[in-house]
Amino acid sequence: MFRNNRKEIKALIEENNRLRQQLTPDNLKLYEDMMLYIRTDLRLAEYESEQILMEMLHHIVDSQKDGKTAKDVFGGNPKDYAEELIAELPREKKRNVAQFIIAQFVVLIGIVCLVEGLGKLVLPLFGLKGPVVITGNLMVTLLMGIIGTGVAVYWIFKQIRKDLFTEGTNSKKQYIKTGLIGAVAFMAMVGIVYLLPDWGIPLTFAWWTYVLIGVFLLIIGKRLQAA
Repeated sequence: MFRNNRKEIKALIEENNRLRQQLTPDNLKLYEDMMLYIRTDLRLAEYESEQILMEMLHHIVDSQKDGKTAKDVFGGNPKDYAEELIAELPREKKRNVAQFIIAQFVVLIGIVCLVEGLGKLVLPLFGLKGPVVITGNLMVTLLMGIIGTGVAVYWIFKQIRKDLFTEGTNSKKQYIKTGLIGAVAFMAMVGIVYLLPDWGIPLTFAWWTYVLIGVFLLIIGKRLQAA
C-alpha cells in the first residue's frame, strides 16, 4: 500500500466505524456482511474499496431516514450486488498482497521467538530442558511458516466470506469456530516441527536473545501491517 494513501484509508475506516453506529440492527448486519465481503477480498485495492464502502454507508444512512432499509439499497441478492462492485473495483498491486502475507508471517515468527526465549528461561526452573534451535529445523520451520501463513489467511477469509449474507448466521460464533480451527492447525504445525529429527548446527543463544529478536520481529511485522 502506498504510504500517501495510508492516512486516508485510516480516516475512512474511522469514519466508517463512527457512522455505522447510526444504523438499525438489521441494516447494520447486512452492511457489515457487505463490508466484510469486500474487505476480505485481497485482490481489491484497499483505498478504493474503503471509498465505495463509505459511499454505500452514507446511502444507507440517508435511505434509513426515509424509512428504507439496506435491502432496498442492495436489492434482492446482496451477494450478487457485492460481486458487481468487486468486478468494477481496481485490483491491488501484487506487492501489497505479498506485503500483507509477509507481515503476518513476521509476526508469527516473532511470537515463536518469544515462546522459545521464555521456554529457555522458565523450563530449567522446573528441572526441564529448554528448547534448542537447530539451523536445519529452523529453515524447515521458516518454509512451513511462509506456506502455512499464506494458506491460513486464504482459508480464514474464505470461511468468513462463505456464511455472509445468510439469514440467522451468528458471525461471532463463526469467528470463534474459524479461530479455533486455525489455532488447532497452528498447533499441529508446531507439533510437526518439534517432531522433526534434529539436523544442522545448534544455536546456543541466551534466552533474552530470542526475546529481543521476537520483540524486534513483532515491531517490524506491525510496521509492515501499517505501511
